[in-house]
Amino acid sequence: MLKNILKTLQETGDIVLEKASEINEAAKEKINDAKEQTKDKVLSIIDEWVEILPKLTNLGFEMTSFGISMSLNPSMLAEMKGKTQHFSEEKLTILIDECKDEKSLRLFLTAIKTTLALHKKTKATMHEDIIVKIEVKLSPEIKVFIGQPRIL
Repeated sequence: MLKNILKTLQETGDIVLEKASEINEAAKEKINDAKEQTKDKVLSIIDEWVEILPKLTNLGFEMTSFGISMSLNPSMLAEMKGKTQHFSEEKLTILIDECKDEKSLRLFLTAIKTTLALHKKTKATMHEDIIVKIEVKLSPEIKVFIGQPRIL
């Protein structure tokens, strides 16, 4: 009787180990699939921004630098430079309205409009250059500077 109980326990333990191993393998496969999908999504977002950059040039920005970082989390970095006098609040409002269907371009223009408005509130001297640093990764980031930034 005791031998039967021990044999049943051993068989149950073997089945549990086998199922745990199957679950572990399935989880690893799902994690790898998710990593690939995430990487593909980031590359798709980068491709979208690469297509937006010429539009930004047409709006009056000059691309002063461009780079790609390839890693587990690939990213694109670009720096655009324009003249603050070319981007009044009214002009930015019109441009934002014109690109309602282009979320990324709207984000870019809104970041500039917000930065200029907040800078104006500080009553600081308005510099000639507006510098926009774009970092496109899993979570895109746009940094706008009035004048040359000393800190990054």
